[in-house]
Amino acid sequence: VYVLNDLVDLQDDRGHRSKCRRPLACGEIPLSHALMAIPVLLLLSFMVALTITPAFILVLAGYFALTTAYSFVLKRKMILDVVTLAALYTARVVGGSAAISVWPSPWLLAFMMSWFLSLALVKRYTELISRRAANLPDSKSRDYKNGDIGMVGALAAGAGMNALTLYALYAASDSVQDLYTRPGILWLAGPILACWIARILLLAHRGLMHDDPVVFAIKDKVSLATLGVASAFVVAAL
Repeated sequence: VYVLNDLVDLQDDRGHRSKCRRPLACGEIPLSHALMAIPVLLLLSFMVALTITPAFILVLAGYFALTTAYSFVLKRKMILDVVTLAALYTARVVGGSAAISVWPSPWLLAFMMSWFLSLALVKRYTELISRRAANLPDSKSRDYKNGDIGMVGALAAGAGMNALTLYALYAASDSVQDLYTRPGILWLAGPILACWIARILLLAHRGLMHDDPVVFAIKDKVSLATLGVASAFVVAAL
């Protein structure tokens, strides 16, 4: 699905400041090879899925259908694009749960959806910041205008705060008392997550954010440390 998406976005990527270095955009990999790889990789992925669980196969098929719809249609629809991105990341959580035959908590799914919606909006916010800095006109491949910067940033912050609210409600719920021996420790992770999302928004506002906030989080030392400390509090609460 990533190969397919890069083929669809080929022209836009070639004109992008960083995406132009992608293998297909820069010509490192021939387009014919990419076209041949798509059906081979798709077949192999479903062959592997057959060895796991039937539920995982369904999640995989749904993921492929949704991401294909995103590549061809939804990515050019305002708001629908970021909601779809959030749903695709949340689908990975569902896929992991299906692979081990455990249904994920509604609290987890609601939190992840809001959290990834915030990151998807940060992604669009970063794109708009970059276009403004380069004095580029409104994008023809996205349904956002350069003047939407303020609103997109506000929506990103709102989605992030909504995720934190969901986390707080979960920490205060009755179900937590049955799952954790020291549930009060869960509250310590909240401020840490709040600082992280606020830092992400500020870096994006300053034009210092990677094109993909998820990639940034994986490589950023502060983000990794934040994840480690927050995870330590959750484990300590068990």
